[in-house]
Amino acid sequence: MGCLGKRFILMTATPAQRRNYYVLILSVASMMITASTIYMVLPLFFAEFGISNTQNGVLISIGTLAGVVSGLLAGKFSDQYGRKWILVGGTAIYAVVFYLFAFLGKNFTTFFALRFFEGIGFYVMPVMVSAMCADIFERRERGRMMSLFSMSSGIGQLIGPLSAPYLIKGNDYYMYFMVSGTFVLISCLALAFLVKETLPPELRVENVEPKFRFNLGNFINSVKALGAPFMIFLGAILLYRTGYTMIDPFFSVYMREVLQLDLSNTSYLFAIRALCTLTFAPIAGYLADKWGRKPTFIVSMALVAVALVSYTRMSKPTDIYYVRALDAIAGVVVYNSIRTITADLLAPEVRGFGMGLYSTISQESSTMGAIFGGYVIDALGYNMVFLIAAGLAALSLFIVQIWISEPEEEPISRAVAPVAH
Repeated sequence: MGCLGKRFILMTATPAQRRNYYVLILSVASMMITASTIYMVLPLFFAEFGISNTQNGVLISIGTLAGVVSGLLAGKFSDQYGRKWILVGGTAIYAVVFYLFAFLGKNFTTFFALRFFEGIGFYVMPVMVSAMCADIFERRERGRMMSLFSMSSGIGQLIGPLSAPYLIKGNDYYMYFMVSGTFVLISCLALAFLVKETLPPELRVENVEPKFRFNLGNFINSVKALGAPFMIFLGAILLYRTGYTMIDPFFSVYMREVLQLDLSNTSYLFAIRALCTLTFAPIAGYLADKWGRKPTFIVSMALVAVALVSYTRMSKPTDIYYVRALDAIAGVVVYNSIRTITADLLAPEVRGFGMGLYSTISQESSTMGAIFGGYVIDALGYNMVFLIAAGLAALSLFIVQIWISEPEEEPISRAVAPVAH
C-alpha cells in the first residue's frame, strides 16, 4: 500500500505547472458555459413536452445523483491512476449527451436516461480540477488559484445565459444542443492534447486488491483517514446545498411563472450572477488567503441566508436585480471558501478520494433538494422554499462556527486504506 503515513511538502509551483493549470482552466471553460445554461434551459425544454415541476425535480435530481457515483469513483481512481484521463473521459461523455438530446425521443424516459449520463460525465470535472489545483499549489496561494476556477464558472454564467436565447427558436432547441455538444467536444480535445498530469507517481495510492470489487471495510477505513473535521464540514455543506438546490433548478420557472419574465430578461438575471462571479471570485480568493478560510465562509454564508429571505420580501419589480446580485456575490465567496477549506483539510495522498466524497455529498444534497423543492413548490409555493433554504444556510454556518477550526497546515492522513473495487 503506497504512501502510508507519508507527509508530502508541496513546493512553490513552477512556471510550467502554472501554465498547465491556466490551460486546464481555459479548457474546461466550455463545460462551464454549457452547464450554466442547464438550469435555465432544461426546465423550460422539459416543460414544452408536458413535464411537471415535480417531474422536473426528478430529472434534475437524477443528473446530480449520477454525479454522486461518478465524482466519488473518479476521485478514488484518480488517486491511483492520475487525474488527466479520468477528466478527459468524463468530458467526452458530457459532450455526447448534448448530441443525443438533439436526436433522441422527447419523453420522460429518454430525458431521465440522458440526464443520468450527463451527470456521470459532468461531475467528474469539478472533482478533478479542484484536486489538480491542490496538487499544484501550496496552501498560501491555493485560495487565489481556486478562485480562477470560480472565475471560469463566472465566464460560463455570463456567456451561456446571454447566448442561449439566440440558439433557441420558439420551442426548437436543436441548435442549442448541437452547439453545446460541439463546444464541449473542443474542450475534450484540449484536455487530451494540451493538459499534463498533475499527480506525481510517487504520491499515487497503490491498489493492493487483485480484482475490481468493493470492500466495505476498506471503504470505511478510507473515510476515517479523511479525518473528523473534514466529515463534519461535509455535513454542514450537505445542509446548505440541500436548501439551496430546492430553488436553484427552478429559478427560471420562478422568473417566468411568478415574475412574468421572458427568456431574454431571464438571461439577464443569470448574467448578473456571472458578472458578480467574475468580479468577486478574485476577492474571495484573496480574502481566503489573507483573512482566513473560516471568517470568509461565515460572513458569506450569512449573506446567503439574508439573500434567500430577501426573495420573499420583494415589493418592486426592480428588487429582483438587487437581491439576485446579493445572492450571487455571497454564493461565489462561499463556494470558493468551501473548495479551499475542503482542499486544506485533505492530505495529498487522499485528496482525490476526499474531493470525490465532497462531490458525492454535494450532489446527493442537490438530488434531495431538487426532489423536495419541486414538491414544496407545487404544495406550498416558492416563498416557503426560499425560507427553508435560508434556515438550512444558517444551520450550516452554525456548525462550521462551532466545530471547524481554521486550517493551519497540510494534514497528514493517519492511514491510507485504498478502496477495493
